[in-house]
Amino acid sequence: MIHSRRVRAFFGLILLLVSAKASSAQQRREREPNSVYAARRAALAAECEGPIVLKGFSGREEFAQTYIFSQENNFYYLTGHNEEEAALIILPARKNPAAPNGPSETFFLPKKDPAKEKWNGVRMSPTDPGIETTTGFSTVKPAEELRAVVETLTKSYPTFCTMLPYRQENGGYPHEKEFTDWLALVVPQIKIKDIRSQIEAQRQIKSSGEVAFLQKAIDLSGDAHIAAMKMIRPGLFEYQVGAKMTGVHAMGGSEAEGYAPIVGAGPNSTALHYDRLDRKIQDGDIVVLDVGAQFSGYSADITRTLPANGKFTARQREIYDIVLGAQNAAIAAIKPGMNFCHDDKNSLFKIAHNYINTHGKDLHGKSLGQYFIHGLGHGIGLDVHDPTENCKPLRPGMVVTIEPGIYIPEENLGVRIEDDFLITETGAKFLSEKLPRDPAAIEKIMDDPNTADVAAIQSLVAKYTHSIDTCDTTLAAEVWLDDPTASFIHPLGHEHGFAQIKQNIYEKLFGQIFSERKLTAHDLTVDVSGDAAVAEFYWDFAAKFRKDGSQITTHGRETQIYFKRNGDWRLVHVHYSGMPAAIQRQGF
Repeated sequence: MIHSRRVRAFFGLILLLVSAKASSAQQRREREPNSVYAARRAALAAECEGPIVLKGFSGREEFAQTYIFSQENNFYYLTGHNEEEAALIILPARKNPAAPNGPSETFFLPKKDPAKEKWNGVRMSPTDPGIETTTGFSTVKPAEELRAVVETLTKSYPTFCTMLPYRQENGGYPHEKEFTDWLALVVPQIKIKDIRSQIEAQRQIKSSGEVAFLQKAIDLSGDAHIAAMKMIRPGLFEYQVGAKMTGVHAMGGSEAEGYAPIVGAGPNSTALHYDRLDRKIQDGDIVVLDVGAQFSGYSADITRTLPANGKFTARQREIYDIVLGAQNAAIAAIKPGMNFCHDDKNSLFKIAHNYINTHGKDLHGKSLGQYFIHGLGHGIGLDVHDPTENCKPLRPGMVVTIEPGIYIPEENLGVRIEDDFLITETGAKFLSEKLPRDPAAIEKIMDDPNTADVAAIQSLVAKYTHSIDTCDTTLAAEVWLDDPTASFIHPLGHEHGFAQIKQNIYEKLFGQIFSERKLTAHDLTVDVSGDAAVAEFYWDFAAKFRKDGSQITTHGRETQIYFKRNGDWRLVHVHYSGMPAAIQRQGF
C-alpha cells in the first residue's frame, strides 16, 4: 500500500465533546508479555526530564454504527491494552529528589460500569481483582483521578512530555489537541514537550513478538491472495474478489483489515489507492490486488497483479517483468545501511527506479521511469505505514516493504508487486516469500487451483528433511501438527503425538545416535484433496555414528499425510520403510 496522507474531519473534535453510542472494542488475538511493554516504558522514561502523560482514545473518535474501537497505536505500543478512556503517567528515570515517593508509572482506567457492560461486554476496571497483574502496572487508578495526580506532579516538575498534535496534515486525531488543551488548562504553568518522535523511534525496531504477529498477518494475507488467484475471472466484480480475501483473513483469525482493500481492474489498476471496488472485471483486464490482514494489531502489506483471464498479454507480461526485475534488484541490495531516499548512493529507490527507467518504453518511445510515481517502501507494524524515515539507514529489526510499480493510464495498465522484509544483521529475511511472484507460477495457480497447495507441501517436505539433517525441533514444529493425533511409523515402532516424535525421533534416534546426518528426498509426488494431501517420495540417508565415527548409507520410501488447519498445511503422519541396518530392531 502506497503511503498517503489520511485526513480526519474537523467535526470529529466536536464529537469528542458530546455523548455518543458506546463503541465495541476490537479484540486483539494475542499480545506480548507485560514485561515487553514495561521495558518500552522504562526506555521512554529516560527520554524526558519530566513526567510523561499520555491519553488513549476515548471510543468516540468516530460517529458510526460500524465503528469498532481500536486504541491509538503509540499508546497501545506502550501498554498492550485496547481500553477506552485509558491514560498513562510515566515518571522520568531521573526523578526529582524533592518529589514525594510514589509509583514510577500509573495506569488509569474508567470505573466499572455494569450498565454499559450489558451492551458492550465486560471491560477492565481499576477495581478488578488482580488488575495489577493483568495490566502489568503496579498502580492502577480510576481515570477520574488523572487530574489530581497531574496537579500534584506540577509541584515537583516544571516540564511534562506528551504527544503534541501533528503540525502537518499527516494523520493525527482530534483527541490529541483536546488532551493538550486540557493539560494547558489544568497546569498552565507547565512547559509541555513532544514525546512522539521518541516513541516512534522505538517502534521502528520490532521485537520478536512483533515479528511473529507480522508473520501471521503476512501468512493470512498470502492465503487470501492465493484464494483470489484461484477465483478471479472476467464477470466478477472487484468487490467480490475483495470480499473473498477479507473472508479468508477473518477465518484465519485476523481481527480487521490492515487498510481498506484495493482491488483495481483495468483503468482502476492505475489508481494507487482505488477503493470503490465497483467495476465488473473484463476479459483482458489487469487487476491490482493490494490487500493485507491485521493480526494482533499488526498489519501486513502485500500486493500482487493478476491477469483477469488467467493469461498475461504480451504487453502486460512485458511491464510485469520490468516491475519484477526492479523489485528483484532492490531485494538483492537490501541490507542495513541502505535507505529509501530518492537520490542517495545507498538508495534502494534509486536502484529500482534506474531499472525501470532503462527497461521498456511507453507507446511514445519514452522511458518508463516517469510512471513509477511513488516511493519504494515503508515500515509496517501497528500501522500499515509504521514510522519510517526514508533517508535514514535501515537497521536490523526493521520490517519494511519493497513495492515498485508502473502505472500507464493511457494503456489502462498498472502493475505493482509488494512484499514484506525483516532487516537482519547481514541482509533481510523475505517474510512473504511463499506467495508466488513469478508470472508463470501465477498463471499456473490460476489455471490449476491446487498448484499453490502442492507448492506449499513441497516446501514443507524440504523443511522436514532439513529438520532431520539438523535435529532442529524448532524447525520441526513448523512442519508437524502439534497434536496427540500426529503419528510416525517406522521399522522400530510407532510414535504417537508430536511431543513423542520430537523426543524419540529427533532427539534420541537422530540426535543421540548420529553426529552427522543427511536425508535427501527425490521423486516427490503430491496429491491434494480438499484440506488433506498425501506426499510420497524416495529417500537417501547418509550418516555418521556418534559412537565410533563409522558411516552408513541407506535408502527407502516414505509416505506423508498433511492436513490443512486454519489455512496452513501441517504434517500429521509419516510411514517409512527402510532403516540403517546397524540399528537393532527394538523399541525405544
